[in-house]
Amino acid sequence: MWIREPGKVSDRLDFLGARENCLYLLRGRDMMIIGGGMSWIVPSLEIQLSKIDFEPKKLKYLVVSHSHFDHCGAVPYLKKKFPHIQILASAHAEKIFAKHKAIDFIAVTNKYAIDRLGLQSEYEGLDLKFDGIHVDRIITEKDIVDLGDGIDVHFLEVPGHTQCSIAAYVPKLKILFPGDAAPPPTDDENTVFFPGPQYHFGLFKQSMARLAGLEVEIVASEHYGAVTGTRAGRLLQEGLRQTERFRSRIIEMHQQTRNFDETVRKAAVEILSRNDFDFMGMGKEMQLTVLKTAIRRILEYAGLIDRTAP
Repeated sequence: MWIREPGKVSDRLDFLGARENCLYLLRGRDMMIIGGGMSWIVPSLEIQLSKIDFEPKKLKYLVVSHSHFDHCGAVPYLKKKFPHIQILASAHAEKIFAKHKAIDFIAVTNKYAIDRLGLQSEYEGLDLKFDGIHVDRIITEKDIVDLGDGIDVHFLEVPGHTQCSIAAYVPKLKILFPGDAAPPPTDDENTVFFPGPQYHFGLFKQSMARLAGLEVEIVASEHYGAVTGTRAGRLLQEGLRQTERFRSRIIEMHQQTRNFDETVRKAAVEILSRNDFDFMGMGKEMQLTVLKTAIRRILEYAGLIDRTAP
């Protein structure tokens, strides 16, 4: 089953935020939020958090899966709302959050989405300005956080989409939180959104293979919701297959065009025209940027273009 809208996923898991930009509340004796979202979902979070049954003092952790603007924009709000929580992220993410240029970019892109969606009054009233993130705990490979009641959250380093990507897995519940290390679901259950190796294609595929080897009954994606049951495992396997098909198709296109920009234009016509994924209120221009970077990483990995090319 595909749970596309915020609400209850299971007794231990709540889906928060929005379909395009998802966070999850995981419950043991203590609780953890997985996902940092964007600032434009905060008005919805305010309503959702006021309606669900939980004790704020039991909320102990907030996991940032990676440092992209659409996965950390709501973190300052959540830290102000729950000042006692610990922010968990990878060491490389902490380095990125220490850079003024990165903070400025995250702030600008989140404000752009706020303006585009007409949420200026909410931005001011809820103090949604992105002013940086302090990481309280560095997460590394095989770290485990015990939430009590047998709910142990195991962490994996899964680079490829970014250098700083981490995933979370709960063996007892067979829940996987892949961040963007695996493509999200789409309306066609036999396909997934085009793969997103924004850092390194080989590492992206390797990380996906690791995740596909896990026993899962719920895949809680940070875009487009959660997939449960047998479809959860199929989503990861299909992600692997689609990643290889995508790689082969991009190489085929480039062999025809012999020009990077022309390959991007050809791929955009073929891929973006049949996908309605609005990138968190950012529009098609951002989607094209994501596609262009994925194509570059594939062609670099295949040795067809220079990795130092702009």
